Amino acid sequence: MSLSFERRGSGRPLLLIHGLGGSRRSWDPIANALARSREVVLVDLPGHGASPAGPDSGRFDGLVDATAAFIATEELADADLVGSSMGARVVLELARRGHRGTAVALDPGGFWEGWERQFFAATIGASVRLVRVLQPAMPTLTRSAIGRTL
Repeated sequence: MSLSFERRGSGRPLLLIHGLGGSRRSWDPIANALARSREVVLVDLPGHGASPAGPDSGRFDGLVDATAAFIATEELADADLVGSSMGARVVLELARRGHRGTAVALDPGGFWEGWERQFFAATIGASVRLVRVLQPAMPTLTRSAIGRTL
């Protein structure tokens, strides 16, 4: 499977891996600053951003396997890895599997085993439905401090 990605800057490679529901755009606030001293590689995990979902992209191991294949294809075996949330879990698993670069996990997310996965699916589904219902009212709600707090 081919993952969508981009490279910025030059120097020692730094692969940034976003969290669940994000994309490589999640790193936009810091990517250019990092690219002043590193080659920053930003990737969309399978089923996120511009990367198509794969047969195993609904499973944690499938995401890790796709990322490991990307690392091999792009010759990033020595790259340092930084992940956020679910991306941090991916980074930790890649380190466990023997990735040679430094691994930094920012707020590693869970929800991948047993009841946690069912709980997450139910709560994220409810959150998405709520946001869709509130979408037309957002401009009005966000005009006041009380609305923004709610």
